[in-house]
Amino acid sequence: MMLLQTLLLFGTQALAYIRPAPHPDSHITRSGSELQLNGKRWTSSGANVYWLGLDENVIPPAGEPFYAPLNASYPTKGRITEVMTTLNVMGARTIRSQTMGVSVGNPLSLMPELGKVNEKAFESMDWTVYQAKKFGLRIFAPLTDNYDYYHGGKFQFLRWRGIDIKSTGTLDPKVQEFYNNRTIIDDFKNYIKILLMHRNPLTNLTYAEDPTIFAYETGNELGGPTFGDKNVSAAWTKEIIEYIKELAPTKLAVDGTYGINESHLNISSVDIFSDHLYPVNIEKLSKGVAAVGSVDRVYFAAEYGWTPPVNLTDFFTWIENQQNKTKPIVSGDHFWSLFMHNVPDCSTFVDHNDGLALQYGNPKNPAHYIAQISKIRQHLFKMQGQVVQAESPPAPCPGE
Repeated sequence: MMLLQTLLLFGTQALAYIRPAPHPDSHITRSGSELQLNGKRWTSSGANVYWLGLDENVIPPAGEPFYAPLNASYPTKGRITEVMTTLNVMGARTIRSQTMGVSVGNPLSLMPELGKVNEKAFESMDWTVYQAKKFGLRIFAPLTDNYDYYHGGKFQFLRWRGIDIKSTGTLDPKVQEFYNNRTIIDDFKNYIKILLMHRNPLTNLTYAEDPTIFAYETGNELGGPTFGDKNVSAAWTKEIIEYIKELAPTKLAVDGTYGINESHLNISSVDIFSDHLYPVNIEKLSKGVAAVGSVDRVYFAAEYGWTPPVNLTDFFTWIENQQNKTKPIVSGDHFWSLFMHNVPDCSTFVDHNDGLALQYGNPKNPAHYIAQISKIRQHLFKMQGQVVQAESPPAPCPGE
């Protein structure tokens, strides 16, 4: 009721964009280099919202779950709901979220200790899936992380098996044990099984069954001892993707290597290859798309930096023009990254320390940020085949 009242306060202009997408119970499929929904081309542009399962940016009220050493807490339901309303107003179709797949190694994680499951961690994840479906959004999530952040990743799996190495700079070659050590691979697969077999009480579907989660990614920006080396075992990638599809035959699979690893192009079970663009670079983008197109798969620009003076116009135009081709190859792009209010406080925006937090509708946004956000919104609607004006309507804050 409160959400409806809030929507009404913003008038019919905002309400015009708060509508679910068609066929929420149908799975996204792939036909060659094209994603499809019920046999028709489906594009996949949207946002990274990495904190939906577990956050690091808000200190919760006293008594709420909080792990101070890593500043970890669960986002409120109101924050999650507001993100869905905002993305709907912005014209997004998809959300990429690390913590909807990666959650290991601290007391609030899905797996705080090897083999131990923290059911509490599923609550924010379940609410995210439930709300995304209501607002016609789809989710894809990496299953591990190349880095040693608060939500965990490959270094945690290594530590659990006695390989405790530094996680910055040029790494100890033993980091490759994550891809090569049978015990660690099986630990990771067990984690994947726990995640995908979880039944969401709000939907009565397992994550493996739910079409709202349309894809899983082997990891976030995966590599080897040297940053950007793409040194990820093809055998490991094939095994993990085939395991995802064994558990969840309707899911699409994304190669989570940081960049297009050409030695992975012949892995037939990979549906989507992706790259991250900091800054946006059309030459790099076009080369990646050409490589992926050569094996008739789909390409995602899964992350890009959006803040000025980045030239988004040429970047968006290039991607939009591909949609006019018989084989588009590049299905979409996802800006990094969305933050909104500290709900239930609808007056304070949450910030993040990387300088790339997009706060839609923040009255403190400078003019050049507002212009850039408007371009993103117009592009997201254009990827759905719709043209909208530069003026951005408000996104309601649910206040609860």
